[in-house]
Amino acid sequence: MKDRIDAILRRPQAEYLEALLPPRDSLLAKIEAFAAEHGHPIADPEVAQLERILVRLRKPKRIVEVGTNIGYSVIVMGRELDAGSVLETIEIDRRTLDVARGFVAEARLACRIVFHEGAALEVLSGLEGSIDLAFIDCVKTEYADYLDRLLTRMSSGSVIICDNLLWKGQVAEGPRSESETRSTAALRSFNDRITSDPRLLTTVLAVGDGVGISIVR
Repeated sequence: MKDRIDAILRRPQAEYLEALLPPRDSLLAKIEAFAAEHGHPIADPEVAQLERILVRLRKPKRIVEVGTNIGYSVIVMGRELDAGSVLETIEIDRRTLDVARGFVAEARLACRIVFHEGAALEVLSGLEGSIDLAFIDCVKTEYADYLDRLLTRMSSGSVIICDNLLWKGQVAEGPRSESETRSTAALRSFNDRITSDPRLLTTVLAVGDGVGISIVR
């Protein structure tokens, strides 16, 4: 049990935990470098490690990712799936999706990958069949709407992972600029919802930029 509420989350502990992360292979390192150079907001390496663990634990047959970006999480999660599984991912920007397709092709994943080009809410509304695991990392003001659409396709035991729930510290401390106000307020409301919704068992972890893990009851 920690001595006080802020006993752990300080820079020395964060640096120590980061040092414990396994080294990335050449492909993931290349994607991380590309993301840093071109300003793509991919998942943090510690979030990727959490994704690996949760996918391996849940053994999903179908994953839906809301927000492909350049394919980093597709590869991370896809490597944990077998040939009988499918990972569907949604991205609105065609050029970004083309980059993702290239990186994912390099990964030579065993599972089937389905790329959906379009607005996430529209794509989610058109999906059919059950979803075992969802990863949300897209437009912050739309997180609640993504959840509404996903829950109609998820049964007891399904897992929902949500990234950026602390939003650079702004969810707790308040927005640092006018442009961040709507996203900050939306994420704060979303956090309140997923931690109190009787249909979900949720924890929010100070991993990366804040990760929520929910299990459908």
